[in-house]
Amino acid sequence: MYRHPFDLVRLFLSLFQDLPPLSRALYLPGAVLLIGYPVLSVMLGPDHEGQAFVTAFLAALAVRLGLGFEGMVRRMLTRYSTAQAVLFAVAFALLPMLVLAAVDDPVWCQRMQSVFYVVIGGVFLIDVIQGKTATAASFWPDAEMRDHLPNLTRMMVVYNFAFLLLNETLIRALDTSYWLLFWAVLPVIGHMILRAMVLTVINLDDDAHPI
Repeated sequence: MYRHPFDLVRLFLSLFQDLPPLSRALYLPGAVLLIGYPVLSVMLGPDHEGQAFVTAFLAALAVRLGLGFEGMVRRMLTRYSTAQAVLFAVAFALLPMLVLAAVDDPVWCQRMQSVFYVVIGGVFLIDVIQGKTATAASFWPDAEMRDHLPNLTRMMVVYNFAFLLLNETLIRALDTSYWLLFWAVLPVIGHMILRAMVLTVINLDDDAHPI
């Protein structure tokens, strides 16, 4: 049914219709950043724009990591022991914050987002190369998703490296203040696109036309 690229694009775009309500938690880190940056810019003065940006970003990142920490631990528990899962989750959450706490250049914030996509995309890429689906299974553990895991693994490679390319393009093309707006709405954009991609994979699999 979906043999042609146009049909695939049309299917993908149709999945953005009638989206379910998004969690308010998706908006919270962006709100912290958009409010914190101008407030800190005024408080610290024009000579400390970089420090204001990094401090606001650090606060927003802490909120985002805090909201997602439980889910991250839960996914890691599917692959590691309890002690290992907590250790890896804490390291994954604290390392970026420790790096940003030591700098005052906004480019570090921008590159940190790229590093995130490289790491997550790399994990899925390794699974693709090794023919495994363990990482995808930790994101979609339900039994009805089991048959879709190989294609979901490939999809997540495309998803993460596509956003890596987008982030790097915006870093080069836009002023840091505009990139800040992008990061603020990124969870909402990412959630919508990921949902559409997952539904696209499921529809293609059900029609016996895997990606």
